[in-house]
Amino acid sequence: MLENMLGACSLPEVRGLLNDLFDKLCGDQGKKWLEELKRFLRREPNPYISGEEISFSESLVIQTQKLLSRKFRKKITVDPVPAWFTPENLARAVKFNLKPIFLPGEEIGENRRIKGWVMPDRDLYRWEKEGKIASDSHCLKHGWYLADFSRGVDYTDGSQVFPDDPLSPIIEKLRQAQKIGKFDKAPIGSRFAIVPQSEWPLVFAEIANDLGLKQEQIRLERAIEFNAIGNIYDSGRGKFNMWEWFADLFEDSDRLYAGHRDHGGWAYVSDIRFGDRNDDFAGRPLVSF
Repeated sequence: MLENMLGACSLPEVRGLLNDLFDKLCGDQGKKWLEELKRFLRREPNPYISGEEISFSESLVIQTQKLLSRKFRKKITVDPVPAWFTPENLARAVKFNLKPIFLPGEEIGENRRIKGWVMPDRDLYRWEKEGKIASDSHCLKHGWYLADFSRGVDYTDGSQVFPDDPLSPIIEKLRQAQKIGKFDKAPIGSRFAIVPQSEWPLVFAEIANDLGLKQEQIRLERAIEFNAIGNIYDSGRGKFNMWEWFADLFEDSDRLYAGHRDHGGWAYVSDIRFGDRNDDFAGRPLVSF
């Protein structure tokens, strides 16, 4: 009879909900939850959810927490969203294909096994031990980010461009001003053939200015972030025969890169001189909060 009254809810689900309710009533926030229950039964509005922005923020936290807990197969706690994460600001960010993600402070260690996770190449861990890259290169840095979900493209002869790339107007403006260079075949708005050390920061400064952020909040992704975002949020990465620059420095003159589908996609990691201009290398902005 109780099952019929509750429609789609099964008795185990009801028991689970009641157990959760009792836990909350007995906890530190019990008074608040009791007031919410009374309001629900009286069909009164909830003053703890005061408008679209807070409701949206809470929903984003809940959904992200569920996703991460499922991926890591343990409970992951997600921080409240940054104050900047209003619907209006996120709508502006989406124009650059930048969408919110949360990365937990997890170590993707060499011997860790996460079901369904494509692990980074073992060279990453060897270089850490040898001191050629930072000692925390296998660690995710806890926090909210805006990640670039732009779709990649297959390399042709240097004339390839990301489809409908929202960075193209910025890159075109900088190239017209002769602030960044290119090769002859590279279209003026292409994110390929941009030098990571000296030119990508100019692109990031333009994005920061447009979004009302600090320039130091935007950088290239680290190799472990590229790997994690591919595993958790964006399975379309590593599907093309192109390379992606990373923020990780390798010794004094190189930096890491990866992403080519024929070399392991988001699992592969290698290094190359950071001052080089390469027509098969692109990059992605990552915004940290």
